[in-house]
Amino acid sequence: MEILKYILLICLAPIWLPFLKELWGEFSLAMRSEGGIFKAPPGPIAKRKLAEELAGEELRQVSEELPDRNRPKVPGPKAPLPSGGPQTGIVRRPFTQKVKVGFRR
Repeated sequence: MEILKYILLICLAPIWLPFLKELWGEFSLAMRSEGGIFKAPPGPIAKRKLAEELAGEELRQVSEELPDRNRPKVPGPKAPLPSGGPQTGIVRRPFTQKVKVGFRR
């Protein structure tokens, strides 16, 4: 049973290895201003050079605002519907079916 775990881990490596590689790259990019993951913090000249690089670099992740919960209300029809023709739009009918109680068969 123990060997099965390792075989499964090796067989699924094409799925999780690229994910870990990308995650490591993102983390090292985020830690550039502190010197990286295992390096010492950069000096003032290196920080200035890094700030210039970051200013010219395109953002990899962009923050977008989510739509507001309070949607603007759709105005109703401006003119009355024609009385003789077919009705357009959704017609809401009351729910008249009885709810079955118990298990389905």
